[in-house]
Amino acid sequence: MTRFYMIPFIFWILLSFFAMIFSYKLDLGSLHNPGPGFTPFLLGLLLLAVSLYPMIRYFMKKKEADETPNEVCSQVNYRKIGFVLASLLGYSFLFERLGFVVSTSIFLVLLFRGMGNSWMSVLIGSAITVFITYFMFTFLGVRFP
Repeated sequence: MTRFYMIPFIFWILLSFFAMIFSYKLDLGSLHNPGPGFTPFLLGLLLLAVSLYPMIRYFMKKKEADETPNEVCSQVNYRKIGFVLASLLGYSFLFERLGFVVSTSIFLVLLFRGMGNSWMSVLIGSAITVFITYFMFTFLGVRFP
């Protein structure tokens, strides 16, 4: 991994600090009586941990052969990035109209199939994901947006 790869990780680390600072201002509450900033703070902490892990691995390992930034940029598939962004935009528009189960199922089928998975694994993976998330929302007594 080259230093060029560190730029996205630094961005996510700064974003996690931003989320943690502003969620702390919302009042964290306690573990038994969480405030409105408790969940965003935990998510910011999780984002920080996930962003720090590759950086720590990079500094703990010996440096691998460096690649130039031009070689790295040529590997980016802009078509897939556009597909994911269009899928997210479509999901945000369909969510309120079709509901959680239908819109999330369509979104996951598109993304899983776009990754090149077989139809069987796409349908099973989407169904399991939607079922688990729906069950967790209803089990925890949280209303869907």
